[in-house]
Amino acid sequence: MIKFKLYFDKDEETKWLNEKADEGWALTGFFAGFYTFEKCEKGKWKYQIDFGQKFGTATEDYREFMADAGIEIVQCWGYWIILRKLASAGDFQLYTDVESSIEHYSKILKLFKVVTIIEIIILFMEIMAAVSGAAIGWVGACIIGALTIALINATVKTKNTILELKSRQSGTEAEKDNRQVSPLLMAGLLLNSCALLMGQSDSLSPVMAGPVRMGLLIIAIIFMLTGAAKTAAMRRNSSK
Repeated sequence: MIKFKLYFDKDEETKWLNEKADEGWALTGFFAGFYTFEKCEKGKWKYQIDFGQKFGTATEDYREFMADAGIEIVQCWGYWIILRKLASAGDFQLYTDVESSIEHYSKILKLFKVVTIIEIIILFMEIMAAVSGAAIGWVGACIIGALTIALINATVKTKNTILELKSRQSGTEAEKDNRQVSPLLMAGLLLNSCALLMGQSDSLSPVMAGPVRMGLLIIAIIFMLTGAAKTAAMRRNSSK
C-alpha cells in the first residue's frame, strides 16, 4: 500500500505511523511524501522519527547504537531518520529527559528557519518570473507559497514546543508564540496578491486574464474568510 502525505510536524507524523502500525500496516519506505506499507501483525511495531547529523544518511556509530538497542532504521530522508522497534520489546522513546528534548527540537527549529528563508527567496523569484511574462510562474508561486506557509506554522509550533520544555525545566509558565496562522488564510492572501499582480502582467491574453483573475479573487476571498475563522480558533486554543 502507498499513501501520500506531507508532514511538517514530526510528532504528528510519528503518531500517524503508529496508528497505521496498530491497524496492521508496517512502513517499509518513504520518498518525497510517498509512504510504502506492507501488511503486518496489528501493533507489531512502534515508530519514532529522529533528527540526524548527516544529510541523507545515518552515521555508522548511530547505526550501531540503534542496532544494539534493538531499533531498526527504516528510512533516511534529508536529516530525518524513521525508526521502528518491536512493540513486544517495551516502550519506545528517543528522548526521555527535558534537556535532550530541548536540544533535539532546537536542531529542528534551526532547520525550519533556514528552509523557510530559502522558500521565501524562491517564492519571490517565482512571482517576479510570473510578472515578467512566464505564466507557469503563477503555478510555481502558489505551490511554493503553500509550502512556505506550512513551514512558518511548523517553525512557530516547534518554537512553542521548546518554550514548553524550557518552562518545565525551570518550573515557570511558558509564554507561547500565538503567531500561528491558518494555511487557508495565507493561501487566500497569496492568491489575492497573485490576482492583483496578474492585472499588471502580460503573461495571459486579455480574453483569459479577466475570468482567471476574477476566479482567483473569488477563491481568495473564500480562503481568507475561512482561514481567518480558523486562525482565531487556533489562537484561542493555544492561549488556554
